[in-house]
Amino acid sequence: MIKHNLKLVLRSLWTRRLYTSVILLSLTVGFVCTNILISFLVFETNTDTFNAKHDRIFQVFSNDPFGGEGRIAYVPNSFYSYLTNNYGEVENVCQITNLDGVVVETTDNKFHDFNILSVDSSFFSLFDFPLLQGSKNNCLAPDEIVLSRNKALILFGRIDVVGNIITMTTSDTTQQLIVSAVVDKPIENSHLSFDALVSHSVLSGKWYGGASYVLLTNPEASLSLIEKVNGDNQRPGLIGEGKMEYFFNPLTDSYFNMDNKMGFMKTRDAMFLKVGYIVCGLVLFIAGFNFINLFLLSWQNRKKEVGIKKTLGVTRQGLFNFSLLEAGVYVFTGYLISLIITYYSIPIFNSVFEANLSPEYFLNVKVVTLIGAVLFLSGALVVILSVSKQWKMKPISLMVKDSYKVTFNRFLFTVQFVVSITLAICSITIIQQMHYVENAPLGFNRYIIELNTPDNEYSKMFPTLKQKIGQLSDLNHVAVGGGNPISGYWKARYKLEGEQFYTPYLLSGDEDFFKTLDLKLIEGELPSEMNVGKLVNQTLVKQFNLKNPIGEHVPGTKDKIIGVVEDFTCSSFKQDIPPVIISYNKNGEALLIDYKGNSLARLLPQLQTEWKAMIPDYPFSYKIIQEELMKEYKDDTFFYKIIITFSIISMVLSCFGLFALSWAVIQSRTKEMGIRKVLGATVADILNLLTLTFVKRILIAFIIAAPIGYYLMNQWLTHFVNKIEINLWVFCLSGLIVALVAFVTLSLQTAKAAMTNPVDEIRNE
Repeated sequence: MIKHNLKLVLRSLWTRRLYTSVILLSLTVGFVCTNILISFLVFETNTDTFNAKHDRIFQVFSNDPFGGEGRIAYVPNSFYSYLTNNYGEVENVCQITNLDGVVVETTDNKFHDFNILSVDSSFFSLFDFPLLQGSKNNCLAPDEIVLSRNKALILFGRIDVVGNIITMTTSDTTQQLIVSAVVDKPIENSHLSFDALVSHSVLSGKWYGGASYVLLTNPEASLSLIEKVNGDNQRPGLIGEGKMEYFFNPLTDSYFNMDNKMGFMKTRDAMFLKVGYIVCGLVLFIAGFNFINLFLLSWQNRKKEVGIKKTLGVTRQGLFNFSLLEAGVYVFTGYLISLIITYYSIPIFNSVFEANLSPEYFLNVKVVTLIGAVLFLSGALVVILSVSKQWKMKPISLMVKDSYKVTFNRFLFTVQFVVSITLAICSITIIQQMHYVENAPLGFNRYIIELNTPDNEYSKMFPTLKQKIGQLSDLNHVAVGGGNPISGYWKARYKLEGEQFYTPYLLSGDEDFFKTLDLKLIEGELPSEMNVGKLVNQTLVKQFNLKNPIGEHVPGTKDKIIGVVEDFTCSSFKQDIPPVIISYNKNGEALLIDYKGNSLARLLPQLQTEWKAMIPDYPFSYKIIQEELMKEYKDDTFFYKIIITFSIISMVLSCFGLFALSWAVIQSRTKEMGIRKVLGATVADILNLLTLTFVKRILIAFIIAAPIGYYLMNQWLTHFVNKIEINLWVFCLSGLIVALVAFVTLSLQTAKAAMTNPVDEIRNE
């Protein structure tokens, strides 16, 4: 019986090849999105859970010593012995910091881009990164280094490298280290990212703190322990004993904690995972709804088949078995095709969304369970609805054409377009805001290249290098400075009267610093070697209500204010402009180059040539301030990509639903259209008749979607201090785009129906 039914199903599918293709395409798109989204969301949610003791591991944070509302992950190195010596609840502690400006050499190669972490010997007691080579016991001795699998392949071309020698050079030391182990990449995600590990003892006396993780004897002990720590007046801290407040956060929250700003830490805003779950649900809803309606409408031309079956005495079980088999063929075929597409789509997804998902992760139990549940529910719902409708049909009436009209829930169809229009509004608004942050005035020149040195010895060469670079024709200005306003500033804590303090941002540079950044001097004069004093910005003047700031002392210091500059953006548009103090310093650690109006492709090779001539021992590397600025919007860029991607997908899926509705309407009104044409109706009249229902639904969807889209984007824009205004044209353009796509979809069928010969339409009766 199954073999017979399968033949009937395959014959029916082949007879309606176009319609079958539409159903399979809708299913495939939905399944591809489901496969990737579910796997990605599970992968992200399970971050750091591969560590067997993750429930007992907590990351230590402290309150911001600069008075900010957030917390900081940096903890002084004295905290290690303080915890292990004073609290029995602490089984172990591991502190981690990264090493900057390190050069790694083998006999054949030299590399400057290694992300090397300095860790305690307890690292592998807390974290369960798998080892391909070596042993976790004693692999972090003073003269040893642990490599990641990828870096072992880059350095030696193989992974069996235990015992090989590597030379590690810092700004003032050169050491030979023995490779003691090779770490494999865990299949689960981790918030820690590194290329190699060394013990703190490798650079003894040169690390002062970092990120700290504690392993407790009992996970429930964290609350009572933190109360004890914060109640101890002898606890160490960045601003003195007993003055810092500490917090213990579960290890599994570290990836979603935006206070983790160290370079070796990966983070993801938890809000965007919530957005991912919502998007996944919407895609499943639209794809599932399309499948149900397209499948049910496929019986429109098969009503006589159902009538004959019921006349011949088919049971409900028989209808169920046949529908189950047909739905199963659709689901199985669609899912099989989606697996192939998913496999080749993962690298693209990883590249676009900066993810690290691997095809093997589809074998994860939770992923398999969730995807299996989606497949089961999709098939079961289709079969139940299909059998229910077929069983309600009267056999005699089913054998008369147009005696039974197949319909589906137009409310859910409207919801589809509400989702599509809402996502279109969000996409256009996000595009507009991201364009704004890329191009809006910062108050200083954003077209800056920054060259950095690893230490003071190299920075002494910068004045000479500045002169040589200044002779190049493809640049405007060059300055020696301490950094840039986006990622190269310092924060200070200046005490005021009583217990008050404030935290200005500090910048410094030589006599060309001011014009290279193109800052605007409002009053006073610029500092120089002969003109001692500080520049301050408008925010500092307003904060301390300085009526005549020139000649006043900088609050909290004995330095005099000799000039005031116009406010400019520091860090990003997501925070208010802070008080800023600018000093004169002819020996900075950065070389700032104004390339405004010039080609980077032409200028960078010239800069590299001059660099190698002056500083041959250290690699040429650079920052572009515009890129540094956009790094501050990493999570917003992720949000931007995911919304736009699934806005397009939702629109495509909604068009499948529109195809189903238009097909149903046209099929059920064939005779009516023929009679209207005989009575003199034109093609335009027929087109208006067929599209009126759809236009009404899309218009209703737009009316519902507009306030939803406005509310969502208004909430998102509150994260920005400097932001765009949501204009009326955003809603008009969103509605126009969706309406245009819908019109193209409708025209594929309605135009054909409107131009059909009326005699043929009536004859078919």
